[in-house]
Amino acid sequence: MKVRVLGITLLVVSAMVVSAAGLRLDVAGDVRADSPQGAPARRVIACYFHRTQRCPTCLKIGSYVEEAVKSGFAREIADGRVVLTMVDFQDPRNEKLVSAYKITGPTLVVIDAAGDKAAEWKPAPKVWSLVGKKPEFLKYVQDEVRGYLERQ
Repeated sequence: MKVRVLGITLLVVSAMVVSAAGLRLDVAGDVRADSPQGAPARRVIACYFHRTQRCPTCLKIGSYVEEAVKSGFAREIADGRVVLTMVDFQDPRNEKLVSAYKITGPTLVVIDAAGDKAAEWKPAPKVWSLVGKKPEFLKYVQDEVRGYLERQ
Protein backbone atom coordinates (compact mmCIF):
# COMPACT_ATOMS: atom_id res chain seq x y z
CA MET A 1 0.00 0.00 0.00
CA LYS A 2 1.36 3.45 -0.90
CA VAL A 3 0.80 6.29 1.53
CA ARG A 4 1.68 9.92 0.87
CA VAL A 5 2.82 11.66 4.05
CA LEU A 6 4.42 15.10 4.23
CA GLY A 7 5.45 14.97 0.59
CA ILE A 8 7.14 11.59 0.96
CA THR A 9 5.68 8.48 -0.62
CA LEU A 10 5.94 5.51 1.72
CA LEU A 11 5.36 1.92 0.75
CA VAL A 12 4.34 -0.22 3.70
CA VAL A 13 4.65 -3.97 3.18
CA SER A 14 4.63 -6.49 6.03
CA ALA A 15 6.55 -4.47 8.59
CA MET A 16 8.75 -2.78 6.07
CA VAL A 17 8.84 0.93 5.28
CA VAL A 18 10.19 2.07 1.94
CA SER A 19 10.63 5.76 1.31
CA ALA A 20 10.91 7.61 -1.94
CA ALA A 21 14.58 8.10 -1.07
CA GLY A 22 15.18 4.37 -1.60
CA LEU A 23 15.37 3.56 2.07
CA ARG A 24 13.89 0.50 3.68
CA LEU A 25 13.70 -0.04 7.42
CA ASP A 26 13.17 -3.76 7.77
CA VAL A 27 11.77 -5.95 10.52
CA ALA A 28 15.14 -6.20 12.27
CA GLY A 29 15.55 -2.45 12.23
CA ASP A 30 18.14 -2.71 9.49
CA VAL A 31 18.22 -0.11 6.78
CA ARG A 32 18.36 -1.37 3.23
CA ALA A 33 19.50 0.92 0.45
CA ASP A 34 17.60 0.61 -2.80
CA SER A 35 18.94 3.92 -4.06
CA PRO A 36 20.48 4.39 -7.47
CA GLN A 37 24.22 4.13 -7.78
CA GLY A 38 25.96 7.15 -6.29
CA ALA A 39 23.58 7.47 -3.32
CA PRO A 40 25.33 8.06 -0.01
CA ALA A 41 26.40 4.95 1.88
CA ARG A 42 25.64 6.72 5.14
CA ARG A 43 22.40 8.52 6.00
CA VAL A 44 20.61 10.01 8.95
CA ILE A 45 16.94 9.13 9.20
CA ALA A 46 14.47 11.13 11.26
CA CYS A 47 11.58 8.72 11.78
CA TYR A 48 8.50 9.95 13.61
CA PHE A 49 6.38 7.06 14.89
CA HIS A 50 2.78 8.22 15.38
CA ARG A 51 -0.61 6.77 16.26
CA THR A 52 -3.28 6.10 13.64
CA GLN A 53 -5.54 8.73 15.21
CA ARG A 54 -3.51 11.74 16.33
CA CYS A 55 -4.37 14.42 18.84
CA PRO A 56 -3.57 18.09 18.17
CA THR A 57 -0.29 17.81 20.12
CA CYS A 58 0.85 14.79 18.08
CA LEU A 59 -0.06 16.58 14.86
CA LYS A 60 1.93 19.61 16.00
CA ILE A 61 4.94 17.44 16.86
CA GLY A 62 4.82 15.80 13.41
CA SER A 63 4.57 19.21 11.76
CA TYR A 64 7.45 20.62 13.81
CA VAL A 65 9.62 17.58 13.09
CA GLU A 66 8.98 18.04 9.37
CA GLU A 67 9.76 21.76 9.58
CA ALA A 68 12.93 21.19 11.60
CA VAL A 69 14.32 18.60 9.22
CA LYS A 70 13.30 20.29 5.98
CA SER A 71 14.43 23.77 7.01
CA GLY A 72 17.66 22.62 8.61
CA PHE A 73 18.80 20.04 6.06
CA ALA A 74 17.42 20.94 2.62
CA ARG A 75 20.76 20.24 0.89
CA GLU A 76 21.27 16.98 2.80
CA ILE A 77 17.75 15.83 1.95
CA ALA A 78 18.38 16.60 -1.72
CA ASP A 79 21.59 14.56 -1.79
CA GLY A 80 20.08 11.70 0.24
CA ARG A 81 22.17 12.09 3.40
CA VAL A 82 19.09 12.98 5.47
CA VAL A 83 15.73 11.25 5.19
CA LEU A 84 12.46 12.13 6.93
CA THR A 85 9.80 9.47 7.29
CA MET A 86 6.61 8.94 9.30
CA VAL A 87 5.38 5.53 10.50
CA ASP A 88 2.02 4.61 12.02
CA PHE A 89 3.13 2.51 14.97
CA GLN A 90 -0.39 1.16 15.56
CA ASP A 91 -0.67 -0.34 12.09
CA PRO A 92 -0.25 -4.11 12.56
CA ARG A 93 1.90 -4.26 9.44
CA ASN A 94 4.53 -2.21 11.28
CA GLU A 95 4.55 -4.38 14.43
CA LYS A 96 8.02 -5.86 13.93
CA LEU A 97 9.50 -2.51 12.99
CA VAL A 98 7.92 -0.96 16.09
CA SER A 99 9.34 -3.77 18.19
CA ALA A 100 12.82 -3.38 16.70
CA TYR A 101 12.89 0.29 17.73
CA LYS A 102 11.13 -0.34 21.06
CA ILE A 103 8.26 2.05 20.27
CA THR A 104 5.55 2.29 22.93
CA GLY A 105 4.04 5.65 22.02
CA PRO A 106 4.52 8.54 19.63
CA THR A 107 8.29 8.91 19.32
CA LEU A 108 10.87 10.57 17.14
CA VAL A 109 13.76 8.19 16.47
CA VAL A 110 16.97 9.41 14.85
CA ILE A 111 18.86 6.66 13.02
CA ASP A 112 22.45 6.66 11.83
CA ALA A 113 22.32 4.31 8.85
CA ALA A 114 25.61 2.93 7.57
CA GLY A 115 25.27 0.83 4.45
CA ASP A 116 22.31 -1.46 5.00
CA LYS A 117 22.41 -1.35 8.80
CA ALA A 118 21.15 0.96 11.49
CA ALA A 119 24.60 1.60 12.99
CA GLU A 120 23.08 3.55 15.88
CA TRP A 121 19.72 4.95 16.79
CA LYS A 122 18.19 6.87 19.61
CA PRO A 123 14.83 8.29 20.58
CA ALA A 124 14.45 12.05 20.88
CA PRO A 125 12.05 12.29 23.84
CA LYS A 126 12.37 16.03 24.45
CA VAL A 127 9.98 16.73 21.56
CA TRP A 128 7.18 16.29 24.12
CA SER A 129 8.52 18.79 26.64
CA LEU A 130 9.47 21.31 23.95
CA VAL A 131 6.27 21.25 21.90
CA GLY A 132 5.19 24.56 23.47
CA LYS A 133 8.57 26.15 22.69
CA LYS A 134 8.85 25.96 18.93
CA PRO A 135 12.30 27.57 18.45
CA GLU A 136 13.79 25.24 21.08
CA PHE A 137 11.94 22.26 19.55
CA LEU A 138 13.33 22.98 16.06
CA LYS A 139 16.86 23.43 17.41
CA TYR A 140 16.62 20.20 19.46
CA VAL A 141 15.54 18.09 16.46
CA GLN A 142 18.18 19.69 14.23
CA ASP A 143 20.87 19.09 16.86
CA GLU A 144 19.86 15.42 17.15
CA VAL A 145 20.06 14.92 13.38
CA ARG A 146 23.25 16.97 13.10
CA GLY A 147 24.90 14.87 15.82
CA TYR A 148 24.86 11.81 13.56
CA LEU A 149 25.36 13.78 10.35
CA GLU A 150 28.61 15.35 11.55
CA ARG A 151 30.11 11.92 12.23
CA GLN A 152 29.91 10.99 8.57
